[in-house]
Amino acid sequence: MNSSHCETHQQELPDGASFLRALWGFEVRVRALPAAANEYMPRRPRFMTSNLWLPASPLSGVPGSFNDYCFAACAHISAHLRFGAPRFPIGSLKPAQIAIVSLLEDARVERLASAHYPGLQRLWAPYHEHEPRAAPVKTSSSLFARLARALHDDSYVDDDSWVKKGRQLFLQGRAEWHDANLSRRIGSALGNDLGQMRVQFNSKEYAVQPAYRDDNGGLWQFEREQSEDGTQLEAEAEAGRRVESDMPAAQQRERGEPKTSQVLDASASERASGGRAASIEVHSGTRHPEWDYVIQRERPGFCTVLERPVADGPAARVMATLSGNAPARKRLERAALQLANRRQLRVRRLLDGDRLDLPAAVATIVARASGAPPDPRVYRRVRFQRDPPSLLLLLDLSESLNAFLPGTRSTLLELAYRASALLATSLASVAGDLAIHGFSSNGRHDVGYYRFKDFDQPYDDRACARLAGMHAHLSTRLGSALRHAGQTLARRSSARKLLLVVTDGEPSDIDVHDPKYLLFDAKQAAFCNRRLGVTSFCIGLDPNAKESVQRIFGDGNYSLLDQLERLPERLTQLYLRLSSVTLS
Repeated sequence: MNSSHCETHQQELPDGASFLRALWGFEVRVRALPAAANEYMPRRPRFMTSNLWLPASPLSGVPGSFNDYCFAACAHISAHLRFGAPRFPIGSLKPAQIAIVSLLEDARVERLASAHYPGLQRLWAPYHEHEPRAAPVKTSSSLFARLARALHDDSYVDDDSWVKKGRQLFLQGRAEWHDANLSRRIGSALGNDLGQMRVQFNSKEYAVQPAYRDDNGGLWQFEREQSEDGTQLEAEAEAGRRVESDMPAAQQRERGEPKTSQVLDASASERASGGRAASIEVHSGTRHPEWDYVIQRERPGFCTVLERPVADGPAARVMATLSGNAPARKRLERAALQLANRRQLRVRRLLDGDRLDLPAAVATIVARASGAPPDPRVYRRVRFQRDPPSLLLLLDLSESLNAFLPGTRSTLLELAYRASALLATSLASVAGDLAIHGFSSNGRHDVGYYRFKDFDQPYDDRACARLAGMHAHLSTRLGSALRHAGQTLARRSSARKLLLVVTDGEPSDIDVHDPKYLLFDAKQAAFCNRRLGVTSFCIGLDPNAKESVQRIFGDGNYSLLDQLERLPERLTQLYLRLSSVTLS
């Protein structure tokens, strides 16, 4: 078919942008798809951020008018923009599983959109035409189309066990329809079943059904975005990002991508941060880069840290907590007095010094007279104590901290609470340089960050109430939290800056399936903090996590607890050592 023949069948696209503005209040750009390189492949709509591409001419075999088809496609894509999650990582999924997860995600967002506008069901219904016809050989295309109809139409009956299982799992997860992970979980299971059925899937010939649905390219995180004729769509993606920056903030929050108040290009980001990708301030959070160890570079503005308020708890809980840690508290308060007074410190038993250490010299004379080997460390040195460091205690508040300590009724969360309360109470005299923060995550665009006590805030009843309101949930995107905490510390004027991290295991998150990915990102974040003058040290609550903690923080920059109940005491000892405090 020549190009002139194609042009005679092109029609003017309906005003889909106005349709979606009226439907959801979205500001989008609707354009015609470029001419297909392979006319034998069915064309499908496409979206990327807030750009929509629709076929420029009617598709063969599609019922209804071309305008109805375009409106159905726009309504479907808008459901993804309204109820979709950040793009799925490919991970280890096979092509058939990717297609099934996409199909389930299509059905999930359509169900949520139909709950708001029931008329959308009638708009999409004419395109679900596949019937459970008997065939000598089952094909993946027919099974996928039948499953799509089964998930759309509750009255549809299909006798195939695979289709019935897919519908059953989808309907059983009705309470989880707002969570995109449901699509991935069910899709992985159905993909495995399809493989056991020996049903072949040819990704090169596969076309999404029904025809009004997009080609699923906007659902997945690919290294490169390509059009069907193999050309790069990077320019279109950049145009989409420019349109997205103008989207209403409420719309972007629905999609998990807050509106930026400052947009930095990659080169400007690197210049501003000394050669590494800088963070980008946003209205409801801060975007940070993330290290991809596969391509060996940072993805600028890839994650979003959202600072969230902390619900108050009973402030009296602090005093009850401290009563069981009186010895550690007393020792730490003595150290705090030394920090505040900047008194002289006598460092004894040295091999070299500015004066003789008389007790050590007498002990050496006695040892020599008795025939024992003498200790050559007979000198001492007097020095003034350095200024106390700015300390930020960063707590991992993921769901795993709700686990109980062996043989007790206390959780790891309660242990972390006691340790932070002990540190804050004991250092009240120098609390201006102490902050206690926490974090948890739910995907790369939802890294929650909590400030229980901030720098220059008094440690009063309100701060105690915030500590008492501490709770644990979700996952552990450690790298983003390290960057956010490190930049907070870097703004302090003190000569030394100490980031003390308390975590129970390896980094993890719901949108990452490669166990090495977040581990190497956290290692890169700790390295970047060192370049900012921030020293990071980790207290590991899992004694089996030595390999991951050592890789992230380096030799000598971590301590693993074999007795978890010693965390408050161990935290005290570490602070004294890292602050170079010697008790006389």
